[in-house]
Amino acid sequence: MTMLKPTLFTLTLAAGASWVAAAEAPPKNDAFSWPAVTRECRPWTRWWWLGSAVDAANLTRELTQFRDAGLGGVEICPIYGAKGYEDRFLPFLSPQWMAMLSHTTAEAKRLNLGVDLTTGTGWPFGGPSVTAPDASSSLVLKKYALTGGARLEEALPAGRPQCILAISGTGERRDVTEKAQADGTLDWTAPPGEWQLFVAVERGPVQKVKRAAPGGEGDVLDPYSVAALDRYLAVFDHAFADYKGEMPRAHFHDSFEYYGASWTPDFFREFQARRGYDLRAELPALFGEGADDRVARVKGDYRETISDLHLDYIRRWTEWSHLKHGLSRDQAHGSPGNILDLYAASDIPENEIFRSVDEQQLPRLKFSSSAAHLNGRNLASAESFTWLREHFQATLAQAKQAADFLFLSGVNHVFFHGIPYSPADAPWPGWQFYASVNFGPEGGLWQDLPAFNAYLTRCQSILQAGVSGNDILLYYPVHDVWNAGSDLIIQNPVPKPYLDAGMALWNRGYSYDAVSDRFLAQAQGDASRVLIGGNAYRTVLVPKCQRMPAATLEKLIELARGGATVLFEGGIPSDVPGWGDLENRRAAFRKTLATLSFEGPATTTLRRAAVGKGAVIVGDDLDALLHETSAIREPMAEIGLRFVRRSHASAGYNYFIVNRSPKTVDGWVALGTRATSAVLMDPRFEDRVGVVPLRQTASGTSEVALKLLPDESRVLRTFIRDQVKGPAWRDLVTVGQPVTLPGKWRVHFLSGGPVLPADMETAQLGSWTGTTDEEAKRFAGTARYTLEFDRPAGSASDWLLDLGDVRESARVRLNGEPLATLFTPPFQLAVGRALRAGKNVLEIDVTNLAANRVHDLDVRKVAWKYFYDSNVLNVSYRPLDASAWPLRDSGLLGPVTLTRLERRARAER
Repeated sequence: MTMLKPTLFTLTLAAGASWVAAAEAPPKNDAFSWPAVTRECRPWTRWWWLGSAVDAANLTRELTQFRDAGLGGVEICPIYGAKGYEDRFLPFLSPQWMAMLSHTTAEAKRLNLGVDLTTGTGWPFGGPSVTAPDASSSLVLKKYALTGGARLEEALPAGRPQCILAISGTGERRDVTEKAQADGTLDWTAPPGEWQLFVAVERGPVQKVKRAAPGGEGDVLDPYSVAALDRYLAVFDHAFADYKGEMPRAHFHDSFEYYGASWTPDFFREFQARRGYDLRAELPALFGEGADDRVARVKGDYRETISDLHLDYIRRWTEWSHLKHGLSRDQAHGSPGNILDLYAASDIPENEIFRSVDEQQLPRLKFSSSAAHLNGRNLASAESFTWLREHFQATLAQAKQAADFLFLSGVNHVFFHGIPYSPADAPWPGWQFYASVNFGPEGGLWQDLPAFNAYLTRCQSILQAGVSGNDILLYYPVHDVWNAGSDLIIQNPVPKPYLDAGMALWNRGYSYDAVSDRFLAQAQGDASRVLIGGNAYRTVLVPKCQRMPAATLEKLIELARGGATVLFEGGIPSDVPGWGDLENRRAAFRKTLATLSFEGPATTTLRRAAVGKGAVIVGDDLDALLHETSAIREPMAEIGLRFVRRSHASAGYNYFIVNRSPKTVDGWVALGTRATSAVLMDPRFEDRVGVVPLRQTASGTSEVALKLLPDESRVLRTFIRDQVKGPAWRDLVTVGQPVTLPGKWRVHFLSGGPVLPADMETAQLGSWTGTTDEEAKRFAGTARYTLEFDRPAGSASDWLLDLGDVRESARVRLNGEPLATLFTPPFQLAVGRALRAGKNVLEIDVTNLAANRVHDLDVRKVAWKYFYDSNVLNVSYRPLDASAWPLRDSGLLGPVTLTRLERRARAER
């Protein structure tokens, strides 16, 4: 690996002092080198083909831009088009469209880019080939009261009757489904007595494909029917039959947005085969009629069947992807099924953050990476930065914060959301997708995006290396949500106790993967470990839950018998879920439970049952439970540091660490593991690597010297046996007061628009929107700030250059030497190597966002929003109008200062 010149990296302490820690150029040593970069290490992007109005020249132009910016690949998603360009539209999967796909994959291969493809246009699956019987449908339930001798006067609900059950006041039951007539009437007269009619009707199609591309319009596919899926995929089989191009790396299924889908025509048969009884006999339970427990159990069986059917659907699609020599990439969130099992049904499970970055999302986000780990797969991807901010208002600094959070959730394969294809002749700001963030050349972030991409690449190279170090399995008690007497369909069925337990583990410094009943059934015991997917776990934690399948309880006890520690928070579940064969299943559950013999009275904080070589431990105090395990706790969580820990091939761990607290961390940080030596790496810069001070603790673990500002990240590589030799991570602190650089700044606008403002000079830095130049107020682009200055008097080990407030990113050169591109606070650099005695020339190229220019377009009512479907929406899903946006500060606001830096002795910590 080629190493850059030594550079120092600076931080600011909370008390107002500053410090810098860095290393001289590291040698070519694996301990000091970032892993080799693959396409998957680089960020990829969703690439919206508006109207599929693509051509070979523009495809090559954009792919080349993507490669040069540091992207690793694209996901093609055809969507609605731009008005006025209809003559360029290519129907989806037409010979012309397939030719453009072939050109894309060939050019991507030449450029060392990957290509994924959505299995359809827009989302979800669907299109013109989907007939009404294969379309998504909903179950409509309606109840009527009839008196003997009466007929139903009103028409049945529109749709295809599935079951009509008549029940008398004395309990007599009659299935009168066949009495339903084509005109919607019911040809049945109630016998003597009072009767209730329970009517279940299938209504569909219920949805059209969202954001469909030309040739992709039509009904949404039934997500619970493998047969319907096969007929849908046959269209792709036909299109690919004569295809000679490179195949996509993977096929993509977007988040579960099959709105209203709650039925499939074969549901009654599938239900009976899977649950062991006829749902029609229990139809009143779907209406909420009957004893609460019975209603909840029948609905639970309905929901589990829905989950099973969609799981079969995703598995079949994955098999088809393999037949097309590709992988599958799936977003399972939003579905009413078992989220973990659904993620695991694909080769690359993908999560998503939407708008906010909230730590409370973490237990949900971890389902995707857990699925990857449980399957022994390396990649967990993410749809990243969807609606991170309003259009043209998200910064690279905000994107970094969001990306770090995704990494902490276990993601290691980021997909930007996204870049719209835009031909070279489209006027600025080019073609747009309805939702933000636009990471493309006209989106306002492109100038310094390569530096951000390089940061992501280094992080992902570490996060894709080695093996996950998560050592707790957190049981996902989905049946507690399914077996509830609420709406038939429950999206994202995740019980609160599971979320609470996940957050408790996160806050206490424990790393975990979710585990489902299906994956527990595959688990094997090995001494004190639980093995799944090539990963070894030390503990299984069952959060508070009421219902658990008997087979799962039996498996947990089997694992304990082999040496594992199984923890039950709040007690062992009291019952099994579901209605079918209930008493026999309850008996099996009780029989398994009876094998446990707990020590001590029931009033003790913890109750332990020795089982073979291991133990089952029950208690209300989670901390006390965790204390009974050998699971690794990382104390750094107590001071706001969040982490991912992965083992590496040199006997040690790679830690990815982020300071999520509002305070600077500066001092000895305890690890949950032991190390002989450690190397610290700053992923913002390839060459900022060095051996970090380390010491041992009385408890047998280690402490390392770390310093991180809020939102800063580091990679820490620890070595259990090796005493790594090499340059030290230098530790410097500021001495004295910052010196504001005097003189007049020359400001020259380099690139951007709509036109370049006139050059200016100023001794007082501020936003260029605050000048009298009207062009500057609407300008989006890059300006170069140049200052000649004398180095301050006095000697120093180094000098800290602080740019102060930068809106929004900066490339720094000193005396003609490029130093760094800074895209997130702190905008600081140690510049001693380039700083000269006497005169110096500082050049800072600052790039702002595109918001002010877009604001100007809407003030002047320029027609730049000319797209079909939703056109361009704001973050509240209303038509976007930027004319009321306030002007955003832009440029170098400063103050720009220099401060002396001196080495800090280790004893000063």
